[in-house]
Amino acid sequence: MRAPGFRRWRSWSPERESIVFIVRTPPGRPPPGCSDDRRLVGAAPVLGLLLAALASLPASAQVPYAASLVVSTGEDAIADQLRSISETLKRKDEAPASRAALARRVADDRRGLTDTLRALGHFDSKVETSIDRNATPIAVTITVDPGPLYLISDLAIALPAGAAALPADFPSADGFGLALGDPAASAEILAAERHILARLGANGRPLARQVDRRILVDHGLRAASVTWTIDPGAPAQFGDTLVEGLADAREPMVRRRITWKPGQPYDTREVEKTRKALAATGLFSSVRVTGAEQVAPDGSLPMTLTLVEGERRSIGGGANYSTSTGFGLEVFWEHRDLLGNNDRLRLSGTFAEQEFGADATFRQPYFLADEQDLVATIALADEKPPAYENKYFRAFTGLERRFLPHWTVGAGLQYEREIVTAQDQTNRYHLVSVPTFIRRDTSDDLLNPTRGYRTSITATPYLGVQDSALGFFKLRIDQTGYWRLDEAGSWVLAANASLGSLLGAGRGEVPAPQRFYAGGGGSIRGFGYQMAGPVDKDDDPIGGKSLITAGAELRIKITDTIGIVPFLEAGTVADSSIPGFGDRLLVGAGLGLRYYTGFGPVRLDVGTPLNRRKGVDDLVQVYISLGQAF
Repeated sequence: MRAPGFRRWRSWSPERESIVFIVRTPPGRPPPGCSDDRRLVGAAPVLGLLLAALASLPASAQVPYAASLVVSTGEDAIADQLRSISETLKRKDEAPASRAALARRVADDRRGLTDTLRALGHFDSKVETSIDRNATPIAVTITVDPGPLYLISDLAIALPAGAAALPADFPSADGFGLALGDPAASAEILAAERHILARLGANGRPLARQVDRRILVDHGLRAASVTWTIDPGAPAQFGDTLVEGLADAREPMVRRRITWKPGQPYDTREVEKTRKALAATGLFSSVRVTGAEQVAPDGSLPMTLTLVEGERRSIGGGANYSTSTGFGLEVFWEHRDLLGNNDRLRLSGTFAEQEFGADATFRQPYFLADEQDLVATIALADEKPPAYENKYFRAFTGLERRFLPHWTVGAGLQYEREIVTAQDQTNRYHLVSVPTFIRRDTSDDLLNPTRGYRTSITATPYLGVQDSALGFFKLRIDQTGYWRLDEAGSWVLAANASLGSLLGAGRGEVPAPQRFYAGGGGSIRGFGYQMAGPVDKDDDPIGGKSLITAGAELRIKITDTIGIVPFLEAGTVADSSIPGFGDRLLVGAGLGLRYYTGFGPVRLDVGTPLNRRKGVDDLVQVYISLGQAF
């Protein structure tokens, strides 16, 4: 409380947060020159002097400083994490307006770093700061002693009064990714809590919720006990489903993609599968799946799908370049709901130095059965890669079926009419084939995967018709894998391998487009397209009856948008159906640059053959395209 007879004015200066002027007057008596109502009109001379004094103060100036972090234990992982959150370190190029502001920034940092260390399980850490104002620039030092890492000594799940019991087969508290003896880190504790609630949601408890979380720290034992108080909620089954937000899309199409049935025990996994199935149609910009706030008296939980429709048609394109194939441009137009059942029609065209063509693909989902698509394609093109020239017409129709997690199988009937010129000879082919494939894809992204695997096995029997008695069988196996080397995914190891074999005909009998080739932006970079294999007397590739390739690359993100990729790849193409150890292995290596965008990485790869063939292979190959190499 202010003493009687005092007046207070505030004025700011660069060196202090505020300057407080106090003028004392006897109680009941106004300052000299003031009226009896104690207004400060008579204080004008004093205020004038004060304003003049303030005007003579130097203008506000920034206070530059240098900052350093010292972690006493030398733990690099902790030091890196503390540097990433320290405002004093991150903003050292943003000089504060005053020394007081600098001191405030450092004090806030001290509290923030202490909280971070506790979140990492270091409950007895020490964070000290010092500011050397005599140094030029001012020197700020943050010294951290993380102290011992506290471990989990006890885990428990408690129920609030009046709550329903946990399911009979519900795991104990240490069955959710956090075990006794693990570090008492808040991220792991919260993750275990999410797993508990997710497990309840997957076991018919849609309204499960966390009521309390208690972490008791024992400094003597350097340990922590964790108790979650969880209300499991009443058991429930899926009830009726309300669909909201439809304008053009048809409700039967939406309901066919709901993976649960009324009366089925509630399961959050089915909710997520339904959300993904509707999002995968490409018809909705937003998909929300929610349950009612209460379970109905009959034990059912009414569900609501809230959808926001997006554009049904789109156009797009892409461009690529490589030293051996030149520039290429692809454009497409797509309608994602042609007949009202998420039927897709895609028209695309390719305009490149070595290929000019167009194709149309129609896909009808849920054809005759759930998880089964009808696919039909027509293509017409003139392609001129290094190995041959091919003017072709191709028509295909087949079925694709998804089963089990991540698996897809497909088969169809295809007709091709080809006019092929290779090694100075022109031949016409009429081929009927039955392409069959099986694929498994657990990768986390289409254009920029950071974890998971992709496996593809394709088997195609070919039969010549009309005047040809040609017949052969083509088999190809492709395997890729992706491994994160750090939690953020900034370091990713990617590897691939391919194996191919042709049976039933000699190399000269098999049309050149159906032979195996290697080399180019997606296979043994450093060699030209189709050039990593046998060549004729004119140094043109002739392909082979078998293929084996392998490669690896390390994808390193330098920033959020820039990355580098060193790579090494090798392989061989042979005249026999099974490549032998005597076949020459061609090896390419190089370095890539990645620019990461919202729709995928743009890649620039520069490769060179390590065992270059004189007069056949160029010293350097350059590849530019969208997406990773594999």
